[in-house]
Amino acid sequence: MGTFRQRIEVAASREGPFRGMYALVDTGSFYTWIPGRILRELGVEPMDSIAFELANGERVVRERFEVVLRLNGQTIHTICAAGEGKDQNLLGAYTLEGFALSVDSVNKRLVRLPVLPAAHS
Repeated sequence: MGTFRQRIEVAASREGPFRGMYALVDTGSFYTWIPGRILRELGVEPMDSIAFELANGERVVRERFEVVLRLNGQTIHTICAAGEGKDQNLLGAYTLEGFALSVDSVNKRLVRLPVLPAAHS
């Protein structure tokens, strides 16, 4: 699968202020990763810490935050991990599903899901 970057904006609340950045679209990453420094500057308080296994097999513990994320003019609440050191900015699966977006890896873009799956009662 080809990789690409997407512009995102993050804030502590819907009122902002928002901080913009580019993130690598990574459906293999559960959460979106935002630099911890930016989250702290925005005044977001961590919910807790959680363990992750990185692509290279290394295990790390990172703080988890609830944030407001804006993407292509839409805004939702989502959960992200605080990136530290050399961690990349990532746009993960949890956030993509929250926006009802899928990845078009051929054209390297995000596409809206026309309908969402749901269980039949």
